[in-house]
Amino acid sequence: MEWHEVVEHPSLQDLPFKIETNADGYIMMVAAKNSHRLFRMHIASWFEQHGEIKKAIQECNVETSDGTKIADVAWGSTGFFKKTRIAIRIGNPLKWLSK
Repeated sequence: MEWHEVVEHPSLQDLPFKIETNADGYIMMVAAKNSHRLFRMHIASWFEQHGEIKKAIQECNVETSDGTKIADVAWGSTGFFKKTRIAIRIGNPLKWLSK
């Protein structure tokens, strides 16, 4: 499934999940806890306070070779990230260490 189809599909609107696609176009849904959302908000706020003319947005879609991923927080120029950008995914560090 193409990303524009995912975004426009009526049954995929207003779900309590982050929706991403993998390299084969399959939809991947990821649940997020409230503590995760709170942490994401704090990171976005920090970027806003320390940025110059750049903005932070939450749940920004990022096209990758492995499908469309959703960055928890993205920070970039007001020209919709045409220049520099930083994307952050928040996760459980214990999962990363176990790999």
